[in-house]
Amino acid sequence: MTAQSKHIEFKKYLERKHKRLIEEAYNVKYTDASLSDVLTYEALQLDQKLKFLQF
Repeated sequence: MTAQSKHIEFKKYLERKHKRLIEEAYNVKYTDASLSDVLTYEALQLDQKLKFLQF
C-alpha cells in the first residue's frame, strides 16, 4: 500500500465519520439539543481538519 493510497483511505474514513456525526446531530436535534450541539461541534472540527490536510 502506497502512501498516497493510505491518504485516500484516511480521507474517506474522515469523510464517513463527518457524515455520521452530522446525521446523528440531526437525528437527536429535537430530543437532546445539547448532544446535538456537541456532535455538530465535533463535525465542524473534523471538517476543519479535512480542509487543513488538503488531500
